[in-house]
Amino acid sequence: MRKRLLSLMLAALIVLASVPISSASETVPCLTVDSSLVIIGDSNTVFLKRNNPDIQAARIYARVNATIAECAENWSRYHADGYDKGIYQLISELDGSSFDTVVINIGTNNAGTPSSTYKEYYKEVLTNFYTKNPDAVIYLCKILPINPANYSGDYPDVFTITNINRINACVEEVQQEFAAQGYDARIMDLNTPFSNTYGVLDPAYDNGGGIHLSVSGYHYLNKVVQTALALGDPDANHKWEVTTVLTAPTCGAAGEGKYTCSVCGMEKTAPIPATGEHSWDEGTVVQEATCVKDGLRRLSCQTCDAEKEETIPATGIHKWETTVIQAATCVESGLHRLDCPDCGATKEEVVPPTGIHSWDAGTVVQIPSCTQDGIFSWVCGVCGAEMSATVPAFGHVWTLTKVLTEGETLHDSTGLYTCTQCLETKEAPLCASEVFTDMPAEDHWAHNAIDWAFFNGLTSGTTPTTFSPDSILTRGQVVTFLYAFYGRPEAEGANPFEDVAESDYFYKPVLWAVANGVTGGTTPTTFSPAAPCSRAQIVTFLWAAAGHPEPNGSECAFEDVGDADYFCKAVLWAAENGITSGVDETHFGPDVNCSRAQMVTFLKAASAVLNAGEETPENPTDPEDPIDPEDPIDPEDPIDPEDPIDPVDPIDPVDPVEPEP
Repeated sequence: MRKRLLSLMLAALIVLASVPISSASETVPCLTVDSSLVIIGDSNTVFLKRNNPDIQAARIYARVNATIAECAENWSRYHADGYDKGIYQLISELDGSSFDTVVINIGTNNAGTPSSTYKEYYKEVLTNFYTKNPDAVIYLCKILPINPANYSGDYPDVFTITNINRINACVEEVQQEFAAQGYDARIMDLNTPFSNTYGVLDPAYDNGGGIHLSVSGYHYLNKVVQTALALGDPDANHKWEVTTVLTAPTCGAAGEGKYTCSVCGMEKTAPIPATGEHSWDEGTVVQEATCVKDGLRRLSCQTCDAEKEETIPATGIHKWETTVIQAATCVESGLHRLDCPDCGATKEEVVPPTGIHSWDAGTVVQIPSCTQDGIFSWVCGVCGAEMSATVPAFGHVWTLTKVLTEGETLHDSTGLYTCTQCLETKEAPLCASEVFTDMPAEDHWAHNAIDWAFFNGLTSGTTPTTFSPDSILTRGQVVTFLYAFYGRPEAEGANPFEDVAESDYFYKPVLWAVANGVTGGTTPTTFSPAAPCSRAQIVTFLWAAAGHPEPNGSECAFEDVGDADYFCKAVLWAAENGITSGVDETHFGPDVNCSRAQMVTFLKAASAVLNAGEETPENPTDPEDPIDPEDPIDPEDPIDPEDPIDPVDPIDPVDPVEPEP
């Protein structure tokens, strides 16, 4: 029974002997064997058998002396006496030689051996070896990491990972016991190179039965063992490269990765060294550096808990605090004393003159007037320097106060104008250019119409001195023009619009327009007084104010006016009555926004049709309503009552042509 357990325990044997090899050398990846012997065995296959040509160990073994060779050749004889006896006999004969190194590779058949029995006979074999070879180095190898999922034999309860781990723990205990006695007993790790990422035998080396190596596995085992024995280091002569990073290393902690030897293809899972390269933050200033003293900054690694301190070099720059001894003025230098609180250094510094005078409140040398510039002067209270400035003359603001002579036309008439600022008077023709600074030239198509509108009290301009002929009219301004045109009658009816207040300048004009059918608002509750008016809307307003008369003809000369357009009849009526001639001979420009100059031109031309004359008032006055706004706000989409929606984006005309009055 003892022999059976012993043979099972030592079912695989690897021996490196000091017997010279007859040839010069045998080279394998990562190892050159010059005078050594390697024998590899497994529980069901002993590599000493010469009839196994796939095993490198067998070929190496064939070169040793006849005594050991005879053991291999007589293996069948030992085996004939029984498997256990054959293994034991072979081991006994090997014990007769002198060995430098012995590697015992345990087979999986040991998995079912009780721990106490296993350790007892394992120690007996080691004692036998060390008795004959006390200086030998003996490597104890653990059972390779079998994969129970691949096991196909009759003993599933024996070949388990639990049993393998138990036997491997016994191997470590035996090794530690003999090492404690002073023997050179070591552990050779064969498991790591053969394990996959799940910790079991890599399928590439499994023969399919689950407990033994494949042929490629035997070759790989031979390479691993020979490399380990060459320098006594499992990693000796390998050129390891990380092929798969399992856990990335950080600055302070090692990672884990799968390594592959670029020479022999051996693989292993091992730590990846920490990078040692910390990711330092910007640091916290513990002590500020001064002009003469170094400061201190503490930095922390953003990846790990490492910290370090670094010196902040002294700045060499004093932190001066200023005391004014004498303040600088516009012409005189000042003097400052500078003190450094960090090192006690002090110095004086001359401050150049500021060049900035201290001016007094100023004196009026000449009061500005309408025709004379004003002059103001200032004196510097420090150096007596003087400075003056001119205020431009205001310019007259003329208003017609009396008609002096009446001619056939306004320009043939004369009037007395009075400046509202200085009360100066002048006699001049009745022309709006005497009042407005932005009047177009006398030969401009809108000049006479503006004269007519101003002197008949339809408008007083956008300011006392400007008419703003090119400003676009809003709906509120249009009804105000029409309301003035019809003599500003008293408005009747309730206000239906939410956007028209009693305080608005267009309040009465809107009520009048609604009551007389001129317009009904953009919705039942909104008038949109700030919305701009197009030319089509203007003639529609005029046509509605005239009572919607039927035009004489039905053919329109304008290409941009169709029979279905809401403004078609209004445009025909206006063209027949000389109120408009379009923006050119073939276009009316219905979507063009109407300007103030165009509006008064429309009104003047329509005055004959609407029974309004060109009479010159004896004492014309400004309209009762406020000045029309200069910058109307664009509306969203104004809609004339009972008419279709006007285009959203009208095109401004280049120079609309209107009939002369």
